[in-house]
Amino acid sequence: MSNITINNKIKKILFIGAGANDFGREAEHDAAIYQVMPELRGHGIEVFVVDENPYALSLESLAATTFWQPLTIENLKKIVKENNIDTVAPLFGGEASLRLWAEVVQSWSHGDGPVPNTLGLSIEMLLKVNNIPALTAYMAKNGLPVINNYVLKAQDEANELLRELQLPLMIRALHPNQTNTRHIVERLDDFEDAINLAKLQSVTQEVIISKAINGLKEVSIEVLRDFRGNKMQIGASEDMDPIGIHTADSLSVSPILTIQDQLISKMRDYAFRVADILQLQGVMHVQFAVDDDTNKIYIIKVSPYIDQMATRMSLATGYPTMLVTINLALGVALEDIVLPHNFGKNTAIMEPMMDHVVVKLPVFPFGELVQAGVHVNRQLNSVQKSIGTTLGFGRTFIEALEKAIRSAHFNNASFSPTNMAYINDDELIQQLIHPQDNRVLLLIEAIKRGYEIDELAELTAIDEFYFYQLKHLHTLEEEVEADIDSIKSLRRGKKYGLSDGLLARFWHTDFNIIRTLAKENHIDVTYKAVEPSAGEFPENARQYYATYEAENESVQINADSVLVIGSGAFRMGDAASGGYATTITMSELRRLQYPTIIMNNNPSDATLLPHLADKQYLEPLEISDVMRVVELEKPQAIVIPGNRRKLIKALRDLGQQVIILPKEKHTPSGPNENQSEFALNLFYDGQNMYPINFTQHMAGEVRIIPQLANLPEEIAQKEIESPGVYQIIWYQNTVTWIDTVDAADIVHDSWLRPMPFGQIAYMTKVMDVQWIRLTIRAALHELTDQDVTTLAMINQQPIVQPLSMIAADVNYRLHLQPNEVIDGTRFEIGVGVNYYE
Repeated sequence: MSNITINNKIKKILFIGAGANDFGREAEHDAAIYQVMPELRGHGIEVFVVDENPYALSLESLAATTFWQPLTIENLKKIVKENNIDTVAPLFGGEASLRLWAEVVQSWSHGDGPVPNTLGLSIEMLLKVNNIPALTAYMAKNGLPVINNYVLKAQDEANELLRELQLPLMIRALHPNQTNTRHIVERLDDFEDAINLAKLQSVTQEVIISKAINGLKEVSIEVLRDFRGNKMQIGASEDMDPIGIHTADSLSVSPILTIQDQLISKMRDYAFRVADILQLQGVMHVQFAVDDDTNKIYIIKVSPYIDQMATRMSLATGYPTMLVTINLALGVALEDIVLPHNFGKNTAIMEPMMDHVVVKLPVFPFGELVQAGVHVNRQLNSVQKSIGTTLGFGRTFIEALEKAIRSAHFNNASFSPTNMAYINDDELIQQLIHPQDNRVLLLIEAIKRGYEIDELAELTAIDEFYFYQLKHLHTLEEEVEADIDSIKSLRRGKKYGLSDGLLARFWHTDFNIIRTLAKENHIDVTYKAVEPSAGEFPENARQYYATYEAENESVQINADSVLVIGSGAFRMGDAASGGYATTITMSELRRLQYPTIIMNNNPSDATLLPHLADKQYLEPLEISDVMRVVELEKPQAIVIPGNRRKLIKALRDLGQQVIILPKEKHTPSGPNENQSEFALNLFYDGQNMYPINFTQHMAGEVRIIPQLANLPEEIAQKEIESPGVYQIIWYQNTVTWIDTVDAADIVHDSWLRPMPFGQIAYMTKVMDVQWIRLTIRAALHELTDQDVTTLAMINQQPIVQPLSMIAADVNYRLHLQPNEVIDGTRFEIGVGVNYYE
């Protein structure tokens, strides 16, 4: 038995949050923590959580004692000591939390008392996992296939090593100070720059050099292990793009479609062996490089913690990964895990099966930045550039791909092969060799121009299978476009996932005409359940995706239901705030006992946690997809973020009752370095306006002004459509923080806007007032007498903590190479908090 099987000794657990959102760090960690904390309470364990992210849902959970503080070694030590924490759970916070906890452990002194246990790993293994060369050497010692690493500090050492190793090389930071990145060096001229860049990312100024393996396939396998050594595979995926393009920026497919079963079996065995040598109790993601020509396999990364692969596989298979993982970490054997009633009895010990295909498509920030006049390097490489993720579900790769494209890009009309026609052949070949964000469209365009599949496969190192699939898609679109108003073509197009909007564009008509034509000819959508057993055993299904087959597995849940439209993939400016707002909305609807349905396609978003909705539709968020769900479920109302204006108008035109979460279409620009933006913050309940407080915003920071002077007793009624939190905004040329605002300062050129979701999250935590919940109660006419009393006195509400919200230290230059400084207020990815006097 492992020496970390300590479930009977655990009294107090501290979760370390992942901190500010960043490239490769969306909301998956907070969602995992938020989901499992009540499970620990069920085991009689006292739960604590610390995070600095204003969007952290776990900080608003009633299942834990929460600390909204900067994530530092000093703060963690203080929390552990003052609360007698005996166990720490960094693995749910991902790589950043694991790294921080390892630093805390290494800085622990005898006077600090006993070191708390690390949930899921021993301290020895925790430190190994946090040191890439040590972990690589440990795996090599145990006979696992790895690529040798060399740790260096000085440039002359690197130059000496360069004589022994051939280009290309991969260079990384040892003990990185933020999300680690791989720098691939293919030219001698770039070697010194890559060394210097990696050293800047390293806390210890050390770099890791290894042989690069560009062009090989990248495969991911997710496994579980309990304290007895029982192991299971819970998911696998392959990247369409080869190694050399960051896995987050590649199209990924589950299940694996292009690799021999013998190789998949061998990788599974390797992943199990890694879990054994780490004595893991929980979940682990192992990434492999596969050489199709030689059948060689290399382990390239081991992640024994929650990451985006864990949440993606959970959604793709329906397997309750987080709930099982927390039980394994506590020392509960796989066969003894008892899941909530909404999962099948034997789900925990059943390896998930998939009877569908899931395509992950990355979302890039380039479009939003270009509109603001910021130009970036769009070429994809080993450094991540995508900021969000969407999934497409289907019975075939083509159907899943079409839906993933619609999910990633709201305007499907712009995602047609015909829009690539302006690229000349020289540009096309250059982009095939040096890919950009329009990768899929470019590949289809190449096929359209008659490039041979073997030629394209050689140019791109993409498996020929995908080119045959894209050729099939192109042929299908050509045939449908040429066969106007054909019911046979309509039926075939729908089967392969073509949207009403795209078919309408092909046939030069309106999407409502396509919908009507399909209805009249009984071309009806059917919904299939996503179940771990793929329907082999009775399960209480709640996740569904659309397809066009004979049998429909979804029936209306309740005539009083409310449908919530998620915010989709994270985008520049929205960051995790949209997911925060819609998740709190769903939680409040559940509290008010409304049957709740969610439509979303973002695997990192907490809206898709299984306990937050009676039903989930894993679909694109376009009008045709939404209306199909509406026609089946007949909800009494649809809740939707206010920035989706076209969707809101289309739903209202079709007679739907829409409740808007007030939101600007685009995140507003922030003040420049010589200005302050001021806001008089207000809450509107549908009838009355309640003044809340003033805030001051300077470049990259927001504070509540603690002293209010001459706050108007009544605010003139503005034309406001929906209940929610609003701001009267004005600017002044001041670059100092102030203590008081006079109402007379609200100058004539002030204007009204909805408060951005990010600021709502901040205000909720600073004031300890649940603004999104109040908004939903007001919209549903469910405000209580206590709510009205609270709102009447809200401008006297004290600040809970003297914390400002600050733009996170996101390294845009590393990831995007912008031609000018990116406005961290408008184009925010992540935010943190800071104490002020």
